[in-house]
Amino acid sequence: MRRWVAPVGAAVLSWGVVSAAVGCGLQPSASDLWGRPLESGVRNAHATVTASGRASGERLQGDGTVIFKPRTAMSLRLRTRLGMVGGELDVLEVAGVTYQRGAADQKWQRSSAPAPDPTWDGATDPRLLGDATLSGQPAWHLKAIRGGAPVEMWVRKSDGYPLQVLTSNGAGTVFRFVYDQFNAAPQVVAPSPPEMKPPARVLTGRVGDSLSLDGARITLISCDDNAAPDDDSAAPRPGNRYVVVEVSVQNTGTGDLSTFFDWQLGDSARDTWSQALSVREPSFLGGELAPGETARGFLTYEVSATASQLVLTVKLGGDTASFALT
Repeated sequence: MRRWVAPVGAAVLSWGVVSAAVGCGLQPSASDLWGRPLESGVRNAHATVTASGRASGERLQGDGTVIFKPRTAMSLRLRTRLGMVGGELDVLEVAGVTYQRGAADQKWQRSSAPAPDPTWDGATDPRLLGDATLSGQPAWHLKAIRGGAPVEMWVRKSDGYPLQVLTSNGAGTVFRFVYDQFNAAPQVVAPSPPEMKPPARVLTGRVGDSLSLDGARITLISCDDNAAPDDDSAAPRPGNRYVVVEVSVQNTGTGDLSTFFDWQLGDSARDTWSQALSVREPSFLGGELAPGETARGFLTYEVSATASQLVLTVKLGGDTASFALT
């Protein structure tokens, strides 16, 4: 991901030389100060992160662990808010790979969206803005440029540890990392294979087949391609016909399963239909299934009388199951 490299042109001084310079009343250069965290004994820290996006108005806050050495890694629990809508997100970044999950009981998955950068690595042309005091700790306030965007850092004078880093993602979102509890964090590791969400799959079957999706086993039991309604008053509109399929869903996961699925029927002309009012009982009703439980019922569709090569499709998690009806 990011390597700890001193800024170009930085003269990395030993602590003895720097101390001697300070003792003689000489102010270390901005490049020297920017390189202090690299030369310090900091390995990791607890981080509190806040962010706001100027364009979207989204706000973010959270905390977690940032590993600085030997290679940058982090584990953050973030809370987001856009207007009145809030959410939570766990973020891991290990060996340059970002992982995300929505809750602690969910599986991890790789993310193409870059995680917020908690470091000052790769910045150039540092400048000393002045002295500051953060939580009673004297610090140098520095500013540099990375990828055309500013990076600010507050370096503790006593030991060169980073107290705060202010950075942006280039899209108008500014992140502030506040560091404390140095060198007391646990190791940050990538999720193990059982903790990872399986890659998305596209499964196909026919009438009578059962397909195992993410946490559920779905069976297409039967299909009536030109169904007569149980109630004679519920005739299809002129030029249409009813298609009724019987399905069952078994919860094969370890937690409750919501069966409010979006069952879609399509044909060879790429027309699609959602469920119509049921004309055969018992209809399949969405609900909650405990692990091991099964629900069964009929789905009704009103389709064109000329529709052919019908396919029933349902999605669950990242998986898609398609059943050919004819």
